[in-house]
Amino acid sequence: MATVSTGAYAVEADGIMLGSGVTVLPGVELSISDNNNIYLEDSNTNSSTITRVRPNVGLNADLGAAVVNAFYQFESATYSADSDDNYLDHLLTLGADYEATSRVSVAGAFKFNKGHDDRGTGSLQTETTNERDPSEYSELTLGASATYGADSAFANVTGYVERYGKEYDNNEDITDTLNYDKTTVGAELALKVSPDTKVLFDISNAEISYDDSAASAKEGSLVKFLVGASWNMTGKTTGEFKIGTAKRSFDESTFDDNSSFSWEGNVSWSPKSYSTVTLMTSQSSNESTGIGTYVDNSYTMVNWDHEFSTMWAMNVMASLNGDDYVDGDRKDTTKAFTIAGIYSPMKMLDVKAGLDIAKRDSDAAGADYSKRVISVGATLAF
Repeated sequence: MATVSTGAYAVEADGIMLGSGVTVLPGVELSISDNNNIYLEDSNTNSSTITRVRPNVGLNADLGAAVVNAFYQFESATYSADSDDNYLDHLLTLGADYEATSRVSVAGAFKFNKGHDDRGTGSLQTETTNERDPSEYSELTLGASATYGADSAFANVTGYVERYGKEYDNNEDITDTLNYDKTTVGAELALKVSPDTKVLFDISNAEISYDDSAASAKEGSLVKFLVGASWNMTGKTTGEFKIGTAKRSFDESTFDDNSSFSWEGNVSWSPKSYSTVTLMTSQSSNESTGIGTYVDNSYTMVNWDHEFSTMWAMNVMASLNGDDYVDGDRKDTTKAFTIAGIYSPMKMLDVKAGLDIAKRDSDAAGADYSKRVISVGATLAF
């Protein structure tokens, strides 16, 4: 819950070493894509060429018992069809891990995301070719965790807490009722049953509150209890899978409480050192963006990374996403497929070309769509 990524590069960045265990990792990504359905419309679709630039910088400080990470990125996008769709997003993350003793460790995390909903998505699912601007929002996440135990111990216990808040900055007539806060408290018990396998027990409770009184009927809690296992078989497969139940309760009697089967898992298999297949799957309860009380989501993704040589690689991904808008009389199923080729003339540079295809089937009128995106880009990391 309280880990922070310092940025993911396919390239091998050396970084700039400042001494005393501190390394700075600057980078930049540039991409140009052709999207034939930018507003996710069922008919009379709109296309555009989109140019994106993502400068970023990461920092890693290994201070012995403590490790500190930071990452900042801004993303600028320009649309050829309509400049009203242009945006500038910001992302800042901070994280720290501290090993107090051989059995006690603590971690903390901070994340600030200045993002947006494109027209046709999120709060603007029904807003496409009109005069409304993309919905801009701010997300703030604070997390902390503490673990008692050791790698060699039979039992490890981790307690965690996370505070998440989302607030929209414009389009108040449709976004005022979407601002909310979620506070999650939980604990996980891990029992070692073999050198490579652990049995996991995870329980959590999330309290959800909305800023606007018009959305107070959606306030309540989400309680989850999951049981599963994690494993790490060197040279073969690693992963974690948990199943259990989730119950969404509401403070007011306007809506009925709901219980559902829940799961989360990820498995990575490397039959060869140069080829890796990853499976991710989950069931979660997400806050809605104007339809229903909440969204019962299921997601499954299979990803294959294969290196043909030190200079050529390929990535293939397929996913299936299901959204059930509870009390909203709508169900969506979205299938997506991606294939990309990567050329690395040097370890600090990747050149990439890809094709993305997505198709949504919905029982809501006009909510179906098909989309095709062709893109080329480059990633440079120092």
